[in-house]
Amino acid sequence: MTTAVASTDALRRGACPSIAAPMCTGDGLLVRLRPVAATLSARDLAALAGLARSHGNGLIEITARGNLQLRGLSEATVPHLAEGLRAAGIVPQTGVAVEIPPLAGVDPSETADATPLAEALRRELSTAGLSLAPKLSVVVDGGGVLSLADMVADIRLDAVSTAGRILWRLSVGGDRATARPVALLPPDEAAGGVMAIAAALATHGAAARGRDLDISALRRAPVPALPAAASIHPLGVHRIGEEAVLGVAPAYGQMQAERLAALADGLSACGAKAFRLAPHRTLLVCGLSGERLAGARAAADREGFWHRKDAPGRTVSICAGVAGCASGTFDTRAAADVLAGEAGALLDGSVAVHISGCPKGCAHPAAAALTLCGTAAGVGLVLDGRAGDAPAATLPATDLTPAIQRLAALLRARRLDGEPAKALLHRIPPAELVSAYQGRS
Repeated sequence: MTTAVASTDALRRGACPSIAAPMCTGDGLLVRLRPVAATLSARDLAALAGLARSHGNGLIEITARGNLQLRGLSEATVPHLAEGLRAAGIVPQTGVAVEIPPLAGVDPSETADATPLAEALRRELSTAGLSLAPKLSVVVDGGGVLSLADMVADIRLDAVSTAGRILWRLSVGGDRATARPVALLPPDEAAGGVMAIAAALATHGAAARGRDLDISALRRAPVPALPAAASIHPLGVHRIGEEAVLGVAPAYGQMQAERLAALADGLSACGAKAFRLAPHRTLLVCGLSGERLAGARAAADREGFWHRKDAPGRTVSICAGVAGCASGTFDTRAAADVLAGEAGALLDGSVAVHISGCPKGCAHPAAAALTLCGTAAGVGLVLDGRAGDAPAATLPATDLTPAIQRLAALLRARRLDGEPAKALLHRIPPAELVSAYQGRS
């Protein structure tokens, strides 16, 4: 049995790459997948690692939204990947992305288990016949320790407990704090509310997103504001009931297949029972007892995985760079290591930093406080923008390390005690940052 691969015309950016429609990148075809199963076993991880080696270039990524990406595939090998996934019993999700907290259904602190509602929505969206944007996303957030409060979505449902009842706040075009509210719905009306928004989007064309909607005609009544919800990074140890869950992450979201396989073996030896993909490029290790945490951390260290909430570089997004992509113009991983080493204390999670091998900006399409982008002329510095924006200054790639060191020295010298990086970068005039980058006094 074989799986047809989309024609070359379909292998385009702007779509969500899948086995049926992989994306053409500088290192071959890229496939993004999220298993249907909420948990993965060590055997599943080993199978994914083997498939990445056999049919791609062995580079695996965990994305910011907690999906897996396999790179370096070809039109000839994608069908074999599909066959291998079937043989391993790993079924990828298809259709509109409906995302729930990574610990949904097992976290006793959640307001509601989002799983049943999300499954119902996937079924309804798959059979509705609506023409929707390829990257349209729906978040169903039941809360809990690792809620999706900071995840931007076209359509959101957030669980609210009111007078002993569970209701779902329907909103569009943002995260929990910024999405525009539409309605506060009982559980039996929540799926219908999402479908009404999806139908409205479909009438605006296949490229319409939540931010494009005029919600005045959809809003049923004034919707009360939600209480603030802190977003906890999934890295590190989390106490879920009587169990410890350890969040580990490959450095900058990238790992070689053999590292993933070795990590799975090492963590299994420490008693890990299951693994869950999580946002912020994280893999959650479930079933650890307190006395086995030290061994699990050591296993993560051996394979080059982060496991601390304050890991330097956790908010730095990088692409494969020249080492793994024909479009890359410099070593993004080396640049990120220099930045984390020189200014790790300043990478406190309050700002996003993007290091992109080319102006396509695959690793972080949104704007970032600071972007280093490879171009034909060298590596450009972009402030508060995207990789494709005009750089404020450009240097040869050979001069990048001292340029990063100068920027880090400026930030260290100007930082006030306890000042977040976001406030610091806002306070320093852009001209000073450009001068430091260029080495001008």
